Amino acid sequence: MTMNTPDDATQVQEAELVARLRQGDRGALEQLYLRYFDRLYSLVFHQVGRNKSVAEDIVQETFLVALKSAVKFRSHSTFYTWLCSIAYHKITDFYRQQVRRDKHDQPPSGLTAVDIEQIAESEPTILSKIESHEAQQVVEQALSRLPLDYRQVLIFKYVEQMSVSEVSLIMRRSPKSVEGLLARARKTLRATLVKSGEGKQQPESTNI
Repeated sequence: MTMNTPDDATQVQEAELVARLRQGDRGALEQLYLRYFDRLYSLVFHQVGRNKSVAEDIVQETFLVALKSAVKFRSHSTFYTWLCSIAYHKITDFYRQQVRRDKHDQPPSGLTAVDIEQIAESEPTILSKIESHEAQQVVEQALSRLPLDYRQVLIFKYVEQMSVSEVSLIMRRSPKSVEGLLARARKTLRATLVKSGEGKQQPESTNI
């Protein structure tokens, strides 16, 4: 006799909610909203300069789009991944509008010094020689200089812990393209971190 795991039960429940959502059931949307709001809000919040009102607006818009476009969801990914893909484009639109007003406006990333060490693939970095508070400031400053797609792919991979295939669905890129983007983003981030560390007194072993 095969027993369903908690994950299996969750997937079945989600499938049932999505089926109801496709029929325009707002009650299903409310349940999905309660299930995923906190996680999606955290993701968006860290990508829009920690602006609560903007994050709330984007999350609300994301769920409204999900309601209107539910028939387009084909279950090739999880519902949360699909929500992220909608939010991703909403965030991109937000920054396009911001660029028109201020080309230098950049969002904090939500990445920590620990995440950066993972990005550096466990190699020693200058961050390992800096106090945690200062490291956080260095990280934020370095990431603020990266192109938006670099910041987003790093956040999806290292903050949201998404697989390359999930990121490819969200960003509408091939897995190979995402891997290339990640490689370039990591390289650029490491170079930026090294440059930001210039002028500081550093121990001998600070290679990335």
